[in-house]
Amino acid sequence: METLESELTCPICLELFEDPLLLPCAHSLCFNCAHRILVSHCATNESVESITAFQCPTCRHVITLSQRGLDGLKRNVTLQNIIDRFQKASVSGPNSPSETRRERAFDTNTMTSAEKVLCQFCDQDPAQDAVKTCVTCEVSYCDECLKATHPNKKPFTGHRLIEPIPDSHIRGLMCLEHEDEKQNLESNLTNLIKRNTELETLLAKLIQTCQHVELECSILFPRVAHWD
Repeated sequence: METLESELTCPICLELFEDPLLLPCAHSLCFNCAHRILVSHCATNESVESITAFQCPTCRHVITLSQRGLDGLKRNVTLQNIIDRFQKASVSGPNSPSETRRERAFDTNTMTSAEKVLCQFCDQDPAQDAVKTCVTCEVSYCDECLKATHPNKKPFTGHRLIEPIPDSHIRGLMCLEHEDEKQNLESNLTNLIKRNTELETLLAKLIQTCQHVELECSILFPRVAHWD
């Protein structure tokens, strides 16, 4: 997923693309990041609308803007759809980047006593420190309560146990039985990105061909008119 995430990361803000623009060179850029580039090119008392070109931050190709400015560039709708699906998978999927960071952030070896997660099933007062959090039950258990509530037999053997994390961070974690679904989604997203890249390259070639044809026409038309 981390490799996939890097493919969906804007070269300017280093975050997932947001409202991505499809540049003529086939690279993409967040709309707001492109706007910041134009602002950085503005002289004192100069408006953004006066900037007619900027360089792609990835390949340094010069992007010429029409009178509509950035609004004249195409939105990369396919890429945005891929990012939306990726975000859904990374937020809820087991072993996803977001979950890995979340579990690492609440590693019991690095918690202070004030941050310790307490058992939510204890009758004792105060409750014992939790030793595991059950993602399936969405409850944290101390060792004694865990043994009492999760005997080593079905269906409890299918419950997913992780290191203790606060209750507010349990929500959204996907059960282990959805791992295959997540992997299939990741594979589909990878294929979509590959296809999107191919389409972007093809579109860039078509744009260059159109520009070449326009240039040739501008040269030939005066000659034809002269012959007439």
